[in-house]
Amino acid sequence: MIKKVMNPMTFLIVLVFFSVIPGYAAQQGAGKNAPSYFNFLLQPKFIAMLLIGLFALLLLKTKNMKKNIKIPLLLLSTFLFGIAGNIGTKFFSLFAMHPSPVCASVKPFLFGFRISFLVTLSVIFLLTLIGPKLFCSWICPVGAVQELIAMWADKLKISRKKTSFAFSQTIRLAIFIFFIFFCAAGILTLSQNGRTFPFNIYDYINAFHGFEFILQATLLDNLFHFLPFLLTLILAFKFYRPFCHYICPVGLYAHFLEQIAIFRIKLKRPPCNDCGICEKMAPCKAVPDILNGANLRPDCYGCNVCVEVCPKNALSIAR
Repeated sequence: MIKKVMNPMTFLIVLVFFSVIPGYAAQQGAGKNAPSYFNFLLQPKFIAMLLIGLFALLLLKTKNMKKNIKIPLLLLSTFLFGIAGNIGTKFFSLFAMHPSPVCASVKPFLFGFRISFLVTLSVIFLLTLIGPKLFCSWICPVGAVQELIAMWADKLKISRKKTSFAFSQTIRLAIFIFFIFFCAAGILTLSQNGRTFPFNIYDYINAFHGFEFILQATLLDNLFHFLPFLLTLILAFKFYRPFCHYICPVGLYAHFLEQIAIFRIKLKRPPCNDCGICEKMAPCKAVPDILNGANLRPDCYGCNVCVEVCPKNALSIAR
């Protein structure tokens, strides 16, 4: 259907145009509106997120998510929500990922539900409930750069190690439980602007800080600031989306939300003949459970590989 209306690459160019127009409008009208939930929601970055997420879903649904459109889409998200905020102009600062998804998902435990946290989580949760982790898959800059590296690693024929979902989920959940424990117990605390807050373990393992190209005061501060992102980039060559699977609390939340998403990867039997090609070629851990018809699946990042490689056209994004 989309091919009849517009070539996907042309559609992407149109998408870029409409993603940045709200930024220009907001720049012109800055300061005219009092901050509120809906004023925050209408910020350019959130409008762009929704547009990109829905566009990705359209491509997935119509089986038009090919490499020649997938790569530019991931690069667009990496630039808009990861790099643009560092350019130093008022226009591009409107797309900066502040608060980062990690901060928005854990800092309410420390600072309460501020409007910026609520709006960020609302957009993430909405997109996750619509389709297969649309935010994590196609919008999150840390997720996007990991996906690009995974594609690059495949092109270089670097063998990928697959760990069990139970293992990665245990680590991701354990980190979150430790975070909650430190918040509740108050054993470790940090001081900021004369106030004391519970220790936030995610401040030291947050890969999103790597997109903030600002040198810190000390060598140790720079290590904590940039190392999680650098390690994510390196490990992404051998493990599929390591930060998403092992650390990110948004990935943990979204894992449970995606189980009730409107659109998910669905299998048709027949024509599936259990050839196993999709399980062998797909980087994610969800394919075996999709084939087995499990209701509770591992994380599916909508990479579309299983759909593309299926020789029987048995897999698709459906309700």
